[in-house]
Amino acid sequence: MKHFLTPLAIAIGLAATIPARADDVADLKAQIQILSDRLSNIEKERSQAKPVEAKATEPRPVTIAYPPSMQLISGNTTVSIYGILDATFATQNHADAAGNRGTAPVVSWMSGNRFGIDASHVLNPTTGVKVIGRLENEFELPTGNLDTNNVLFNRDAWVGVQGDDFGKITFGRQNTLPRDFAQTWGEAFGSREVSLDEGGWNNNNQMQYLINYAGGANGTRYNSAVVWKKKTGQWVTGLAHQFNGGGGYVPGDIGTGTTSAGAVAYNGGQWNVNGTFSRANIAGLTHQVFGFGGNLQVTPEVLVRGGYFNNSADQAVVGKRKDNVFTASLTLTPTAIPNTQFDIGYYNVSAKNAGYAASGNTLGVNADTSAVATAADGKLSTLYAAAFYRWDRQTDVYVAMDTVRTTGGFHLGFTNGFSSATEFGAGLRFKF
Repeated sequence: MKHFLTPLAIAIGLAATIPARADDVADLKAQIQILSDRLSNIEKERSQAKPVEAKATEPRPVTIAYPPSMQLISGNTTVSIYGILDATFATQNHADAAGNRGTAPVVSWMSGNRFGIDASHVLNPTTGVKVIGRLENEFELPTGNLDTNNVLFNRDAWVGVQGDDFGKITFGRQNTLPRDFAQTWGEAFGSREVSLDEGGWNNNNQMQYLINYAGGANGTRYNSAVVWKKKTGQWVTGLAHQFNGGGGYVPGDIGTGTTSAGAVAYNGGQWNVNGTFSRANIAGLTHQVFGFGGNLQVTPEVLVRGGYFNNSADQAVVGKRKDNVFTASLTLTPTAIPNTQFDIGYYNVSAKNAGYAASGNTLGVNADTSAVATAADGKLSTLYAAAFYRWDRQTDVYVAMDTVRTTGGFHLGFTNGFSSATEFGAGLRFKF
C-alpha cells in the first residue's frame, strides 16, 4: 500500500505546482478525491480479510478414540493406552481340605485384569518398517494387588522391530510362542486365526489348565527372550528362544533355564490349523512338548475346535514322564439370540510316571523335576461351559462353570485332596 500511495502523493504535489484555470483545478481535485476514496476502500477491505494460516512444519499431536484402546498420534509415533477390568463372583465345593464350600469375588476368570501401553514409531514411511514396544501389568481386581508381587510389568515388557519383508522380532518378557499359536484350539475362547500379536487364554480357573502345555522353562511367558513371527499369505511361522530367564549373566552356563520353540500355522479361513514344538532346560533336565490342532467353522453359527499335546519330561531318579492330552470344544453364536455366545469344552490328561511335589500333588508340566523321588500314573479330566452376552465390543457379562475329576495317582492341588471339584462363576468384563 505504501508503494502505491507514494506515486499518488507525487502526482498531487506536481499538480499543485502547475498553473491552471480555476475550473481545471477543481476538476483535478475532484479526480484526486475519487482516487483517494477508492484507495481507502481497498485498504479497509484488506484489513478485514482473514489471514492465511501458515502451514505447520510438524504434525500437531492429536488424541483419537478407538475402542477398546485410546491412541495418541504425533508424527510417525503412535502410543495406545488400553486395559481390561474383569470382575468374577464364584463359588466352589471342596475349597479346602475339610471339603468346605468357598463363595466370594475372586481373581477374574475370563481375562486377567490389566493396564498396558503399546507404542510404535515408523522408521521408514516407504517400507513401513517400525520400532514397536509394549509394557503391560496385571492386577487383581478384588484387592488391587499386583498379580506378581513387586513386578510392575509382569505380563509384557518388550521392544522390537516389524516390517512386511522380515516380519516381527521382539526382545524381552512376552508370551511363549506355542501359547500364541495353540490358543486357536486349546480352549473355546481363543481367536480363530493366528496373527503376529500375542494370543489370549482365559485366566484363573480349571478351564485354563491346558495353557501350561504351551509354556516353557519360565511358565507361560518368556523372560530374556527373542521371538520372531512372519506372516506370508495364509501362513504364519515363528521361532523363539528364551535365554537363562534371569535377566543377566550366568557365567559358565548358557543352557539351564533356556527354552527354544518353533511353530507354523495355516489360516484357511473356514478352517485353521497349527503345530508347535518347545524344548526347555529346567534345572538341567529336558522338557519338551509337541502340539497340533485347529478349528473349523461348520456353519456361521457353529465353530468346533480340537487338538492334541504330547509332553515328555526327564525326572530325577524315577525316569521320564509322558503326558497325552486331548481337547475339544464347541462354540455357538445363534442369530436367533443376538449378541450371545455359548461354549462347551472338554479335555483329558493321561499322565504316565508323573512325579510328585513335596506337597503330594502331581507336579505341573513346567515344574522343576530335579528333586522327584516318587511318581505314578493317573488321569485328569475337565468339562467346562460358559455363556456370554455382549453389549458391544467393549462390554460383556458371562456365566461359567467347570468340573474336574482325577483318577489313579493324579493328585491335583485344586481339588484339595478330593477326586473332584466344581466351580460356578458370573462376571462383568469391560475393555478400554
